Amino acid sequence: MLDVAGEVGAYAEREGVRKDQPEKAWQHFLGHNEWIFGFGLDYRFLGILQDEAVVGSSDVAGRDAPVSDFLLGATHFTVLVEVKQPGTPLFGGSRARSGTWRLSTDLMESVSQVLQQKADWQVKAETNAAGNYDRDGALIRQCTSDPKCILIIGGDGAFSGSDAEREAKFRTFELFRRDSRNMDILTYSELYERAAFVVGRSARQADAYRDNT
Repeated sequence: MLDVAGEVGAYAEREGVRKDQPEKAWQHFLGHNEWIFGFGLDYRFLGILQDEAVVGSSDVAGRDAPVSDFLLGATHFTVLVEVKQPGTPLFGGSRARSGTWRLSTDLMESVSQVLQQKADWQVKAETNAAGNYDRDGALIRQCTSDPKCILIIGGDGAFSGSDAEREAKFRTFELFRRDSRNMDILTYSELYERAAFVVGRSARQADAYRDNT
């Protein structure tokens, strides 16, 4: 689905997901392949507590309630996940100063969105700790304390250009996300590599088990 043209649309049609919103197809795919979240995001088990989780309050007219694509749970704490598209641009069209590259408006707006979700969820979780339930009515027992956030956005295609331009983009992106406190920013390409590692390791362990039995 990362590179094949039309694959996302075909998946959306096959699964009955809205074709005019590609992000919904990715949300559906990740939600139905929970193991990718389970070990591919943070190298610890993360389970889906709620998809399209309302993490804050609406205005007085009942509008604009903040919604996170996924609310995950580690053993004791909650984690927020926001999903964009593999083709979302990470960079602007020109180099910035000192050998860096301009980050895209899409990336900056996505980060701002996640930070607002984080702030809203912190308040909601603290003020209503005994009344936060998932869609099935089960109480969310994980604590929320300065919740970690994960943003999945863009892919290797964003790092195009000459060797010098690619190097500037990689350096800029890495410096930016390393300085983003308590937020992991992953590209789809990196998520794929982690998932492939998990699958490959599981296959090797299964082969070793068969060889020893």
